[in-house]
Amino acid sequence: MENPEYLLNKYKFERRPQPLEQGILEAIPFQLPEDYKFYLENYEPFEGPIGSEYVQFWKADELLEINKGYDITEYLPDVFGIGSNGGGEFIGIEFLSDGTHRIILSDLISMETEYFIEIGTSFFDMLVRLDNGREWFE
Repeated sequence: MENPEYLLNKYKFERRPQPLEQGILEAIPFQLPEDYKFYLENYEPFEGPIGSEYVQFWKADELLEINKGYDITEYLPDVFGIGSNGGGEFIGIEFLSDGTHRIILSDLISMETEYFIEIGTSFFDMLVRLDNGREWFE
C-alpha cells in the first residue's frame, strides 16, 4: 500500500490548524478505524476529485447530525456515513459482525445492504483504489 500521507498531500488535503475536539469522536457510537480517525484528527474536510471520481468527506463535527438527517442511523445500525460522491450515494463505514469493517458506497434512497458496493477494506485503501483509477461502479 502507498504511503497514506503521500496521497493526502497529492490531493491537497488541508491539515487542521488546531486539534480536533476529542468530544466529537467520543460522541460517535462506533469504534472508528484508526486510519479514518487519523484523517479526522489531522485534516480538514475534503471535497474534490480523487482519480476520476468525486468525493466529499463530511465535517467531523457534523457527522452525527448528517447520519441522523439521512436516516442512516435508523435504517443501517451497523453503518456510519462519512461522505458522499455528490451523485446521490453516500460513503460509509460498515462494521461487520466479525469485528472488521469495510468502506461502502450506497444510494441514499433505498439504503439496502444487498446493493452496497465495497470501495475499500479501509479508508486509506479506498483512497489508494481511487488514486489507481478505480471507479465507483466497476
